[in-house]
Amino acid sequence: MRIISRYLGDALYSAFISYFVPLFGIASLIFFIKIVSYTSIIKLTAFELLKLYLYILPQILFFSIPVVFFAATLTMLKKLSFEYESVALFSLGISPARLAAILLRYAFVLSILLALVATILIPQAKQIYKGFIIYKESSAELNLKPSEFGHKFGDWYMYVGAKRGKEYTNVSLFNQKAEGKESFIVAKKAIFGNEKGVLAMTLIDGNAYTYEKEQLTRVAFAKMKMYDTSAKKYFYYTDTKNYWLYALKNKQRAFDLTLFLLIAFFPFVSIFFLLVLGIYNPRFAPHGSVLMAFGLILFYFALAFSLAKAFPFWALLLLPVWMGVGFILFYKKTLARY
Repeated sequence: MRIISRYLGDALYSAFISYFVPLFGIASLIFFIKIVSYTSIIKLTAFELLKLYLYILPQILFFSIPVVFFAATLTMLKKLSFEYESVALFSLGISPARLAAILLRYAFVLSILLALVATILIPQAKQIYKGFIIYKESSAELNLKPSEFGHKFGDWYMYVGAKRGKEYTNVSLFNQKAEGKESFIVAKKAIFGNEKGVLAMTLIDGNAYTYEKEQLTRVAFAKMKMYDTSAKKYFYYTDTKNYWLYALKNKQRAFDLTLFLLIAFFPFVSIFFLLVLGIYNPRFAPHGSVLMAFGLILFYFALAFSLAKAFPFWALLLLPVWMGVGFILFYKKTLARY
């Protein structure tokens, strides 16, 4: 039994790696593009981009591994069946129930690890990620590019002509607060700073214009300070226990916890479905098992998302129901035949 367990483990590991590397690479690329998009707003060094990627890495692993395990296990079982290895095992007295016991053990360990990642690592990493972004947004390190349109400072559209060190020259700002009222500011120089977590901009030697009711008003100034209060955000770090206790009061947090657990235990509760799809006589190979497996993944994740959204916590009943349905199919279609 130990030899069989080790053999299945090696075969599963080989199939797992073959799926994990490309899927992990694609997921990493998608999330990294999202991270890089922040550089259009704030300045981020290559090291800071790497830090943000590491903060989001637990989420990438958590959402990738269950799907990879499902695909790898099905591939391994189909290979055993196609090469008559499963038939040889059955002829030696090793029943599908024994194979199920071995795979259930692997899947249970994996699901426990995924649950720990979901309930411990992901909340901490998400909070650190959010806190870092808020810190950078309020640290007066705006990524303003001279001679480019589209920059914003609060509700004001902003254009800068040139940059000299930490100073911006030939600055223009425009704001249309209400219909029929427009404000326009031009200044020779602008300096950014941070005052108690609020981004501040000091304009030097300029004019402020207001157009309202067909009248233009001009105010000249030597120095004017503006604050971007819309960028002021507060961040409170919460330990893991209190983070999830908040799920008792907050529906979104309850949804997150429920969905995480449903995804974490997906490998464990789906083993019997995999055995049904993966064990067969090579002479009568079933058609469309791969499509059925793909549809099964989509159906489970869609059902898990919908139930977690509508019935937080109660949706966890999907786990025993899903496993029960799989066991019934396994008993009727596989265990009774081999």
